[in-house]
Amino acid sequence: MSRIVVVGAGAVGQFYGGQLIHAGHEVAFLARRDAAVLASRGLVINQAATPQITSSTYPVLHLAPGTFKVAQDPRLLTPPDWLLIALKTTALGSLPHLIGPLIGPATRVVALCNGLGVEERLAALADPQRILGALCFVCINRDADGTIRHLAHGQLTVGSLAEDAGETRRLQNLWTSAGVTSHAPSSLREARWRKLVWNIPFNGLGVVHDATTDRILADPLLLKEARLLMRETIAAGNADLALHQRNERIDDAWALEQEAMTYEMADYAPSTLLDARMGAPLELDALFGEPLRRAQGLGLASPAMARLWANLNRRV
Repeated sequence: MSRIVVVGAGAVGQFYGGQLIHAGHEVAFLARRDAAVLASRGLVINQAATPQITSSTYPVLHLAPGTFKVAQDPRLLTPPDWLLIALKTTALGSLPHLIGPLIGPATRVVALCNGLGVEERLAALADPQRILGALCFVCINRDADGTIRHLAHGQLTVGSLAEDAGETRRLQNLWTSAGVTSHAPSSLREARWRKLVWNIPFNGLGVVHDATTDRILADPLLLKEARLLMRETIAAGNADLALHQRNERIDDAWALEQEAMTYEMADYAPSTLLDARMGAPLELDALFGEPLRRAQGLGLASPAMARLWANLNRRV
């Protein structure tokens, strides 16, 4: 079994950390808001059945206090085998303080964050050969009392910043041991762009129009805009892959798959929309600003992405 520290105990950190605890791994959470409730009540996940998560045969996964550790100071924890970064990208500025004491000579650092450029930021703090990413294709929310609600999906797409197949296999083996389905494409860069094909339209339009996914799909104008955003994101991703001499490409069928998948989510409120409704800081730059800058830097006008970026900045 592996020793794991999860930095950030929000919905993503608790959900995937919970799967690792359930599988018998030694897990500690570096938590802030939920530190007290985790220490006193434990971790509670209401789960929807899915073949992507083995433990979802349990409608409620309750992991009692004592089955994992909770700390608010990283200096109280020892460097683990795996350091999972499940922070919002708005909090990445605090990474040197948070993860500095937790990086040992054999620690592998995994970004469970949205957007572009996250692994590159981690590489400034740890050995780039040990930096990996895990993209979470999951519908989960955190209730006001700290309970995690899993609504659908759960598969991870994983990869190595250095495109090291051996490192990627190690990460896949970790998730397999926890009953979490994972997929390893040949390029982490491609995987990040693929995830943005969904995140940019549905997180972005959700915030601008205060709209859950079902409303976006039901409104002809919003759906048209979402489709434009998906096409522009695919074009930007393919141009970025070509610039970095990668052979992978994202085809238009991926946009159709993302749209079809969204119908399964019903009235899902993406994380950025929930943050906007709570008045919390929004993950704008990594999700929307950086992709637009890369697109424009590659000579792509990307008017729908530019329009969304302007509207988001007016919204906040």
